[in-house]
Amino acid sequence: MARTMEAVSRGRLLTNPIELLAFTSKVLGFALLIALSSKLKIALPGTPVPMTLQTLAVLCAGALLGPWGGAASVATYLSMGVAGAPVFAFGGGPLYLMGPTGGYLLGFLPAAWLAGRLASRVHGFGKLFGTFVLACLVIHLCGWAQLSTLSGPAAALRLGLFPFIGVDLLKALIAAGLVRAIRSRQVA
Repeated sequence: MARTMEAVSRGRLLTNPIELLAFTSKVLGFALLIALSSKLKIALPGTPVPMTLQTLAVLCAGALLGPWGGAASVATYLSMGVAGAPVFAFGGGPLYLMGPTGGYLLGFLPAAWLAGRLASRVHGFGKLFGTFVLACLVIHLCGWAQLSTLSGPAAALRLGLFPFIGVDLLKALIAAGLVRAIRSRQVA
């Protein structure tokens, strides 16, 4: 299975049906994990952006499935939501991506790719943590960009970034620990 992820992360097409099935199963599994983690939410007073565990799932998807597998998981998750499945924190549908959390959701795509790309090159806990902090910054940049069109740049920082800095650092820390533990057991 590890060979499958390695092949995909290097851009090799999977022609073996067993490898393709294993890869597809992992992509779908992480898409469902991202969807489930959206339901574990805490509404913060004064901000339209809820706190969820999606970032943690996105970081792990990228790191464990590689850049393309992680991005495929997020693309699958976003496609389910745009199609109307209630997989986003407060529902689903195409208009959801135009709301205050749409930029964060769209930011999951480059963040998963980046986490996968960089995590495949680093192995130490500190470097993994740094990789995941960088991926979180990508999510927040995308979220800030969209939220600022709805509320203004300063308000977007106040509503969509500052309340989440500490929690996202904790998620990056947890993701680094999980990825390190899973890699050491060769589960992925």
